Amino acid sequence: MDTPAGPPVRPPFWDLRAWRSMYPGMWAWVLQRLSAVVLLVLFPFHVLNPYKAWLRAAVLALVILHGMHGLKVILTDFGFPARHQRKLLWALTAMGVAGFFWLAYLRKVTWGFF
Repeated sequence: MDTPAGPPVRPPFWDLRAWRSMYPGMWAWVLQRLSAVVLLVLFPFHVLNPYKAWLRAAVLALVILHGMHGLKVILTDFGFPARHQRKLLWALTAMGVAGFFWLAYLRKVTWGFF
């Protein structure tokens, strides 16, 4: 007698096979949550010592990453077509990278510090 076919058994999260099957949208979700946690840790250090260049760059990068993925979630919630989700993710990622370098350039050249 055959056993009924049920849903596939997922390996536990510490097994790398569980992470390989994740879609880009799920990775975006994980990265947004991780960026929020890292921002919660880094922001008090940034407030106490705002003149560390690496700390400013890290906070800027994390805020842009978190914001771009948040924008993706907002657009998805308002009905952005599911067939274009991957394009949206890559477009927002490219905008985030361009925005990071543009803001970093402005801080250094125009405002005189970074």
